[in-house]
Amino acid sequence: MTSSLTESNNTPVAFKPSTFKLHVFTAEIVDRKIIFQVIKMLESVFISINYSNGLYFNDLSLAMLNRYDKVPMTTQLLGDFSESSSKNMAMRVSKKLGKNVYVSCNIDNDRMSLPFVEKRLYEEIKNDPKKF
Repeated sequence: MTSSLTESNNTPVAFKPSTFKLHVFTAEIVDRKIIFQVIKMLESVFISINYSNGLYFNDLSLAMLNRYDKVPMTTQLLGDFSESSSKNMAMRVSKKLGKNVYVSCNIDNDRMSLPFVEKRLYEEIKNDPKKF
């Protein structure tokens, strides 16, 4: 849909459709259903990981590529700053995809299940790379 409006200085404004793409997939890990929501943007990806019984946004990390090092820079933007699982996951996924990655991992920090969560994410990336 393209239309134009006029601002006060009579400059036309064109509306363009969003380039964001949403992809949702699930996994059954340690008897719990996990929901992965991926928003693909032009040069970055947002990945939200939640249990199926509730969608939360208590945690957010960012991994950014840089030209001076092969390892992406990471930071925790929201949540428990002593917890580094989403930050580490964002760094590994960013390195794999070659783009900036936001990760919001809102599941228990269980050292037994997190590797399976990340494995399922990598399987989806391998099976459907255009969604990332």
